[in-house]
Amino acid sequence: MLLAAGVLGSQGGGEGIEDVVLLDPPSAEGVDITNVGPERGKLAPDFEISDFDGTRHRLSDFRGKAVVVNFWATWCVPCQIELPDMVVLQANHPDELAIITVNREESLGDARSFLENLPNLDGGKGVSFTVNGMDPDDTLYDEYRALGMPSSFFISPDGVVTGVSNGLLRLEQMEDALSFALAGDTGDRG
Repeated sequence: MLLAAGVLGSQGGGEGIEDVVLLDPPSAEGVDITNVGPERGKLAPDFEISDFDGTRHRLSDFRGKAVVVNFWATWCVPCQIELPDMVVLQANHPDELAIITVNREESLGDARSFLENLPNLDGGKGVSFTVNGMDPDDTLYDEYRALGMPSSFFISPDGVVTGVSNGLLRLEQMEDALSFALAGDTGDRG
């Protein structure tokens, strides 16, 4: 009875936040549409996610730009270190990069408050990304088979995964991974 009432189980999301919907990715020139997965060299699984205000966004909406999909939570100390660097990365590449941050299973209020209290580039507080997404029941996290947090997936402008990172990335590492995504480089980098 408690589970049905929402007292136990996932407490993620909030008013206006819908569950993530998994979609078939649209085709891309020169990319095998049957080779879909969250691994380097495969077409990234497409999805539709709610932003903090309830607006729905699809990964494929950002074709033509490199995309970083980043999974985070307020209690994740490495996430607290990494997200401010992502703010800088986004500022460094405003026309060629979309960052989709994905909060895992937390309440909308907690996620929003956390980002509102992160330091911004002006010396104040409050950051926002291209999409501040919510994954209330870990649908997207499970689909992307992320390991721990933070987890980041770098995706080329044509929708192919070029890099996967499970763990803390600093700005220099993000810049390197982004350069591979922008170039569409899925080669082995050891």
